[in-house]
This record gives sequence, structure tokens and C-alpha cells, in this order.
Amino acid sequence: MQEIQIIDSDLIGSLVKKAQTAERKRTNHNFHEQMEVYQRFLNVLSKNTYIPPHRHLSDQKPETFVVLEGEIGFLIFQENGEIKEAHKLSSTGPKRGIDLKPGVWHSLVCLSETAVCFEGKSGPYDPTIDKEFHPKFPLEGDLKVPETILWYESLFA
Repeated sequence: MQEIQIIDSDLIGSLVKKAQTAERKRTNHNFHEQMEVYQRFLNVLSKNTYIPPHRHLSDQKPETFVVLEGEIGFLIFQENGEIKEAHKLSSTGPKRGIDLKPGVWHSLVCLSETAVCFEGKSGPYDPTIDKEFHPKFPLEGDLKVPETILWYESLFA
């Protein structure tokens, strides 16, 4: 990795284009190596991307999200899958970010055409134990995803 990396309009613009054409409608730009103890990256979301409710319990790691551009709806779930909290996070405020302890069920929805988030969490990243998905919600690719996204969006209308 480079010694320094600048987060500027050129980088964000290129990532937005990449996210808009990606199959999952989002992309990450890592500033870290996979095995580093502090993972930090840009997560660029496009409208209608789907992030299934999940938690980081097996690999207990806190997470921080800060919205640099756009707007997201951030959802916190109870153990039974009911929504515990819903926070609209926006680059213009008043809420701009959120910090989660390990084991908190969460998901997010992109409320603007695109949103750029800075995320930080403990590493190293191990994809085999990183996330536990909530069993009451569809996974990516499921036919119920579009209605789930609409439901999420309705919570912030």
C-alpha cells in the first residue's frame, strides 16, 4: 500500500462510477492490507444495493461508519429481527455517522442516488468468520430483496 492516500473528488468520482455499474451496486476501496489490525476503507453505495442484516459476533469487532457524501438509513435490529433503531445518516447532518460495538445486528440502505461512507473496524479480515447473517431476512440474490429494500426506505420517508 502507498504511504499516504488522498481522499479527493477524483477518487470518489471513480468509485461512484464503479459502484453504479457493479452487479452488487456498491464497491469498496481499501486503504489497508487484509491482515492489518485496523481496517479502513471507503464503501460506495448506489441506490437499490442490498446489505443483509448481519453482525460480527464470531469475530468480535467494533465498526464505525461516517457518511462523506449522500445519505443512508442505518438500521439496528433486535435479536428477534424487529427493528430496534433507525438512524438517517447524512453528509450534511445532523447525524453523520455511527459507531457499533461487536455483535450488534445491523444493515443499511442507500437513500440517495449514491452514498460514500468511510468505515473503520478491527482487523485482520477473515471472510470465513466475518459476518453472521440474520436468519429472518433474505440474502443477496433472493427474490424478496426488492421488497425488503422498499420497506427499509419507507422507514426513512
